[in-house]
Amino acid sequence: MPQPVTTAIAGSLPKPAWLAQPEKLWAPWQLSGETLEQAKRDAMRLAVDDQLRAGIGTIGDGEQTRQHFVTTFIEHLDGVDFARRKTMRIRDRYDAEVPVVAGPVSRKRPVFVDDARRLRLLTDKPIKFTLPGPMTMIDTLFDEHYAAAARSSPGPSPRSSTRRRRNSPPPASTSCSSTSPPSTSSSTRCATGV
Repeated sequence: MPQPVTTAIAGSLPKPAWLAQPEKLWAPWQLSGETLEQAKRDAMRLAVDDQLRAGIGTIGDGEQTRQHFVTTFIEHLDGVDFARRKTMRIRDRYDAEVPVVAGPVSRKRPVFVDDARRLRLLTDKPIKFTLPGPMTMIDTLFDEHYAAAARSSPGPSPRSSTRRRRNSPPPASTSCSSTSPPSTSSSTRCATGV
């Protein structure tokens, strides 16, 4: 007998207008403080409910708690200066003001683990939690730190700073799935990097 095709969303779903301005990249939050945190949780619950009603097989959080898919992850990394921004071309499609890699990039604590746990509690279906991969992060950062190190070391000259280098080291992450029931703790392994 043929196996049914499992369905999943690619990642983000539109945020409710009461949470963030619709159809705007890096839309500012409409709320703040604990009210914002509760509103993000409510929006995630609504996104999960929409997917369950639509019969989606692997459920995602709709990225409702993130202002932007990439930069919200990068905000949790050391070595990235969000106060200083530079304009660069993103994948030859558009120009954007992006944060600057000003020092060694590191991650001292888990990112999105609480969101992944909340998602796991909202459904007993398999879940998927999308995270930006290293190339996506590199493509949205202006690298001053590692480019300077490459220029000062012997060897081939570095590429132009508008084309991101494959050897730049922001930590690797990827999209993860879990089929664990809500009562287990393995559902957060992808978000914590273990």
